[in-house]
Amino acid sequence: MARTALYGSKEVDPLLVLRTKVMILFYGTVTIVLVLGIQKVKYTLDLAAVEGMDVAAAAATAGAGGSTVISPAFNLTLRVENPRTFWPWCLDRGDVVVSYSGVALAWGRVPGFCVQKRSMAKLTVVPWGKNVHLSQELRERFVSELQEGTAKVYIEMKLHYYANFCMTAFSPSTGMVGISQELTLGGRDE
Repeated sequence: MARTALYGSKEVDPLLVLRTKVMILFYGTVTIVLVLGIQKVKYTLDLAAVEGMDVAAAAATAGAGGSTVISPAFNLTLRVENPRTFWPWCLDRGDVVVSYSGVALAWGRVPGFCVQKRSMAKLTVVPWGKNVHLSQELRERFVSELQEGTAKVYIEMKLHYYANFCMTAFSPSTGMVGISQELTLGGRDE
């Protein structure tokens, strides 16, 4: 005969009650750990400096109707904030492209880095272009927008991560984080 206990007007197996309480405690704890541990990492991208963007001077050497050749470099600051309680956020590598009106002006690599739990890291990335050709029409529009302070460059960064969450019981996974941002260049020659 199975052991039973009387709960109100029902007979219930005490082992079944204990097993149910243990399962609720276990899954409740796992849920809390996952909610606190897997939080969204925040990214901020700022333009610190620009070099090699003297489009007007390059236009003077291009001659009538010719394309302008520039070799710009963009000093970008990437801030990564990891609000996670239990795990660092590590990125294996990345790529960055800076473009204007669909034309790639500069490109480069983002080195791998880790942000410890509940902390922030800053990383300087310097994409640069070599011998980038701008058509006369694009050059004229770009010079005009630079002088007005309305020239916008589009920055696209793809960061590749390796996530194993520091738990050997789970197989590691890989993924990619995409950051896209439009930044306005100042109204002076940078």
